[in-house]
Amino acid sequence: MISVNKISMDIVREMIRKEEELRIKVKKLENGTTVIDLGQEVRGSFEAAKMLAEILFGGIGSVSYETFPEKIGGNYYRAVNVSVSHTVLSLAGCDISGWELKPGLFAPIVAGPGRTLGRRKGDWLEKYSDYSDRYHEAIITIESKDPVTIEWANELAEACKVAPENLYILVAPSSSIASSVQVAARILEQTLHRLVEEGFDLNTIIEAHGFCVIPPCIDDELIAMGRLNDALIYGGQATFTVCCDDEEIEKVIYKITSDKAPTYGRPFKEIYKEAGCDFYRVPMQMYSPAKVVMINTKTGRIFSAGKINTEILEKSFNDNIKEAKI
Repeated sequence: MISVNKISMDIVREMIRKEEELRIKVKKLENGTTVIDLGQEVRGSFEAAKMLAEILFGGIGSVSYETFPEKIGGNYYRAVNVSVSHTVLSLAGCDISGWELKPGLFAPIVAGPGRTLGRRKGDWLEKYSDYSDRYHEAIITIESKDPVTIEWANELAEACKVAPENLYILVAPSSSIASSVQVAARILEQTLHRLVEEGFDLNTIIEAHGFCVIPPCIDDELIAMGRLNDALIYGGQATFTVCCDDEEIEKVIYKITSDKAPTYGRPFKEIYKEAGCDFYRVPMQMYSPAKVVMINTKTGRIFSAGKINTEILEKSFNDNIKEAKI
């Protein structure tokens, strides 16, 4: 059986070896937990961000960079190109932000392959798969501007059923390079959860690949959070190869793209603020991909829905701290 934590630990150890080269910071907490900072006290790098995205696929997905195919406000931006073969395991087991460390404003959101060790009650993994990893080391990622505390580390170690000294936590704020890349790489996960909500049979999925624009970084958590989500909602395409009856695709594909959400056309920051800056109070329908393509090997037909919206992306990417303070 594949162990996503064992495979991902190879990437983590490489990150630790290349700490200075990757512009990251590695430290040990008093309980022995290793914390890898990819953007709080350091700037990080695109190479470290790529490795983070690979870890969030359980070490069994592919991540690379390309140029986003459309100009946004007259400019070309970098995009992330991703693909997975073990689709449900990579996306639902590791990539989905399934835990919330604490409720409220800017709540730290937890993801990573370590979730498959504990299978914590209420984690979204319950809806997708019965996969459970067996390994003595666990990797968790946290998107937060707040330093990792001993309390967080102990809670996560207990949840992952490992000793604190065998827990590795990768942390980065929304304003970091690391978060810009790893969130853009969630374009496939953004699609998978919508397929589940509309009742699509995940067993018919063969593979998935996609691309998404990487939003420019900004040293403001609220604006950064908005840009990260706008990238997925307005600037990403997911392609799923499946084997099923065409009718099964037609039942879902025209419902799961962001242009079907009642709040479509608004920057995510506005919606997030209305929800009290609480990730889980935002309507779930808003967490949809801009465009989806589904290739059916059973019939050879190709279906597509949704669209890339560069106008909203331009507005989002030009939102800045000076304007926000006026």
